[in-house]
Amino acid sequence: MYRKTVQIAVAELRRAARASTVLEKLHALDLAEQKLKDALWLRPEQGGDRWATGLRQIQQSRATTLEEQALPAVERLLQGAEKGGAEGEQMLRAAGDILAFLDHYLSDDDRVDALCARLRGLGGERPPYQPVTPLSQIYHRPPAGAGCGALISGLLAGLLILLALTR
Repeated sequence: MYRKTVQIAVAELRRAARASTVLEKLHALDLAEQKLKDALWLRPEQGGDRWATGLRQIQQSRATTLEEQALPAVERLLQGAEKGGAEGEQMLRAAGDILAFLDHYLSDDDRVDALCARLRGLGGERPPYQPVTPLSQIYHRPPAGAGCGALISGLLAGLLILLALTR
């Protein structure tokens, strides 16, 4: 289970690196972060500086994505919805989905509050933020020593390389 969890984290980091939309990237970063936390929960003895560094880099990447991509994307979507047209509802729905992340991670930011008010003014709704469910809420921890350490070390090295490339 540990190996599969790390594989999912790496796959999600790859998906975040090549994501074509800000929403896809934010979903992938959330999933990758939770899978790394799950891996630490499954095998705390495998933790250390590499995992902490990986988690910090994911958080930094998310913060950058929120500031540089998500806020401008919501602004553009709301401007498009204000102009009207057939895609207005889709734009409001997309803006609401992105605002769910913005409101969760930047809840004290006045810009996010203003965008939420603007969305509501246009008749849109912001769905609630849906966090990734941790494995600790679903499974019991496996016994110590289960799994393959060499494979995990290789995956961790690949993860660190991917994290360095996504910066």
